[in-house]
Amino acid sequence: MLPDRLALVDLPTPLHELPRFSAAVGARVLCKRDDVLGPGFAGNKVRKLERTLAQARAQGADAVVTLGAAQSNHARATAAACARLGWRCVLVLGGDEPHGPPSGNVLLDRLFGAELVHAGTTDWAALAERAETEAARLRAAGAHPVVLPAGGSTPVGAAAFADAYDELLAQLDARGVETAELVHATSTGGTHAGLVAGRLRAGRGPRIRGVLVIEDLGGAIGELHAWLAREAAALHGAPAEVAAADLLLDHDQLGAGYGAPTPEGLAAIRLLAETEAIVCDPVYSGKALAGLIHRARSGAYGEAPVVFWHTGGWPAAFAPDHAASLTRGR
Repeated sequence: MLPDRLALVDLPTPLHELPRFSAAVGARVLCKRDDVLGPGFAGNKVRKLERTLAQARAQGADAVVTLGAAQSNHARATAAACARLGWRCVLVLGGDEPHGPPSGNVLLDRLFGAELVHAGTTDWAALAERAETEAARLRAAGAHPVVLPAGGSTPVGAAAFADAYDELLAQLDARGVETAELVHATSTGGTHAGLVAGRLRAGRGPRIRGVLVIEDLGGAIGELHAWLAREAAALHGAPAEVAAADLLLDHDQLGAGYGAPTPEGLAAIRLLAETEAIVCDPVYSGKALAGLIHRARSGAYGEAPVVFWHTGGWPAAFAPDHAASLTRGR
């Protein structure tokens, strides 16, 4: 059963025309502004948290343990949501504790009152194991934690994005706009799978293109996305057959790997900032934007508009290494 949402944010998020950016890339681009969601600059992750934390509260939870990379958007969004709910929050972050003052998402994690555990490794299996250890510690102290996976990508979390797809369709219908494609950044798959499930349920609307920012080792990511899409559709009472081969997953913008900026991504971030004063980050949204620009300039969209779903994450741009990449040569 799909739990009620906690209503942590006001919906719908805006859908903005990008006239100067559109002129620069040769296609009409509209931007779905999940980057302006709250609480705590939370971006797309808060849509998932509205459902997953509602489910956790119904099960008696009063604390959250989750994991992510050092500048994890999901971790920061979880810390913000827990601050709103008055819950204890433990974040297991990859890598070593940074030297000097905290910056980017880590600064916000601390401001929101989360307990940070720098695991000293970036191995995802080791991070997941450490999260379970931290949850056991909280239970021993009398708390009732829920453990959320990286990205908050559970079937319940993905189902929130099936609703988000309906939200977008309503906005497009109100403008009389038919778009060819929706482009967004994806890794653990909750956003992508939910949008796919929403399109299948609606039976219409733009095709969903996820730009991968994480390695798809042996097709495992595609299989995960397909499973999440099937589960999200089932939670909405609209079972659908989805296979990895059915998904549009763009592997071309990954570069050297997760978290490694690319020249194309950095150029895309600068172009959007200089034309529309909208900021993306080098890990997620910047790479998706680069994919959209490449397809637009190659004529893939023709006269049809395209939607860029801005999933947020821009606080990571203030981390020293990302800030250095973005301003190098400026």
